Amino acid sequence: MGRTDRLSRRKLLGGAAGLLACASIPATRALAESAPTEAQRLARFAADIAFDKLPASTITAVKRLVLDTLGRALGAIDSEPVRIAEAITPSVAATERGATIIGSGRHTTASGAAFVNGTQIRFLDFLDVYFTKDVCHPSENIAPAMACVEEAGGSGRDLIEAIVVGYEAEARLCDVLAFPSIKLHPASAAGFVVPLVAGKAWRQSAEVMAHGCVLGGARHLTLNSLLAGDLSMAKALAYSLSGAEAITAARLAGQGFTGPLASLEWLFDKVAQAKPGSISLALELSDWRCERASLKRYPVQYALQAPVEAAVELHAKLKGRLDQVTGIVATMRPAQLANIADPSKFRPANRETADHSLPACVAMALLDGKLTDQQFARERFRDADIVAILGKTKAVGSEDLNQRFPRGRPALIEIELADGTHHRAEIEVPLGDAARPFDEKTVTAKFREQAEPAIGVAGVQTAIEVIDRLDTLATIEPLIKVLRRSS
Repeated sequence: MGRTDRLSRRKLLGGAAGLLACASIPATRALAESAPTEAQRLARFAADIAFDKLPASTITAVKRLVLDTLGRALGAIDSEPVRIAEAITPSVAATERGATIIGSGRHTTASGAAFVNGTQIRFLDFLDVYFTKDVCHPSENIAPAMACVEEAGGSGRDLIEAIVVGYEAEARLCDVLAFPSIKLHPASAAGFVVPLVAGKAWRQSAEVMAHGCVLGGARHLTLNSLLAGDLSMAKALAYSLSGAEAITAARLAGQGFTGPLASLEWLFDKVAQAKPGSISLALELSDWRCERASLKRYPVQYALQAPVEAAVELHAKLKGRLDQVTGIVATMRPAQLANIADPSKFRPANRETADHSLPACVAMALLDGKLTDQQFARERFRDADIVAILGKTKAVGSEDLNQRFPRGRPALIEIELADGTHHRAEIEVPLGDAARPFDEKTVTAKFREQAEPAIGVAGVQTAIEVIDRLDTLATIEPLIKVLRRSS
């Protein structure tokens, strides 16, 4: 499909996607030139992002992130939360507008595909990580980007633009506000960010996207109770469910629905209790944050990457003597311990709690010399030898480690054996971190491991090739097609 044909198709989508409605918006809704709100500034920033303005390094980074993200989605297609999510998602006739569910290939609405695919992306806890004031997983915006671009008949370049909008908008929110500091989950960003992703895919104007941003954002602040104590399946849909609903906010804005444009100021001033006007988003079209995303080596919470790597290192040193372990001390930054070493994490009742458990993850890595999805899938954390190690483990905080952050991501594991000897391993920056990135071979190997059971060896190779030439695709159908289960 040529560029002219794609634009024509977008015009035909105007009613639902909010493209034709832009022309009928009253002048009173135009962005204020004198004092735009933060949502208006963010929407202008999103509207200004264009493929031709992106450096080659950013485009390469996006392709790498897409490969990593779709691998973990394919690895989760048979998980229980994903099965439940797909079961309640409606089917749409192939001849109607909509988008495709990864794995099954079923055609549904853009919101439905964003929800199911986003749940797949999140479930394994293998997400990328961006952190400054807060921690976020911006690859969760890839599911709504794909769904909305597919609905619009957009190109590979359109997809890259929409993904960059999602990454940059969420990361720049992360730069100024830590949602957990105000008792909210980082997925609270979804309501503000996903309407911008959808609006970019649908070629909405900046004024329309601003209203979509606040219509979604004001509705989807998420309680941080999702990460407290014993965790639940809700962890897998924190971003995907809000994101799916935020697509509706973008549609409403496209039809002329208005929203509270000062919502971000209200959040900053009233909830975060910052001085009025003291928080302002950095919105330069440069220093692309998507190039600074870290990838995970292990399918566990981001703070656990370093201690798990240290435990794997100790396994190699102590192989054959691990039955002599009498004590383990895991030392981390104090602020990290609340979510990864509270009492529930010393006897995790389910996978969701185990992959956020410092003692359980260290124990499995130490005894097995690895930490993989398969260990969680078969509930290795319940085995007697792991439970015995949990009872010998202490978690402590260290101000020294705290002072080394964020230049380092440090963790220290110390082991005492029955003969009185002590052994230690310390990791300053875990492999996969932006400061110690994977090479391309490692990124590809991770994709193969996750995707091959779903789409086969040939499918994996095709997917790698399609993603590598993403910017040349007239539509994203070749990518969608290769993400269907092979058997």
